[in-house]
Amino acid sequence: MAVPDERIVAKIIFPVVDMTSAVAFYRGLGFEVEAYDHGYAWVRYRGGEVLHLALVEGLDPAANRAAGYFHVQDPDAWHAAFTAVGAELSPVADRPWAMREFELRDPSGNLLRVGANL
Repeated sequence: MAVPDERIVAKIIFPVVDMTSAVAFYRGLGFEVEAYDHGYAWVRYRGGEVLHLALVEGLDPAANRAAGYFHVQDPDAWHAAFTAVGAELSPVADRPWAMREFELRDPSGNLLRVGANL
């Protein structure tokens, strides 16, 4: 069977150890966050969902290997915006894999890379 010829929209689901701190973190970065219930929330940017947050009891942030990637037009502008609100970020850099990007971790240890193709 052939794969359907249609657009795919993927959503990242990040596990979180504490929903209150996760919501505060993403709101602090400038995203909209809407709770579904005490254990699940949607993170939106300009009305569109970009990731979900799911409470996971016993999650160890130091052992969390979940990761996501935001492809953006101008990673330098995103870096400046996140820096302005006090986020801890890696420097923006051109990577050998042909991306200009930076990364940050949320309070639950989720890795988020933000970048653009070179």
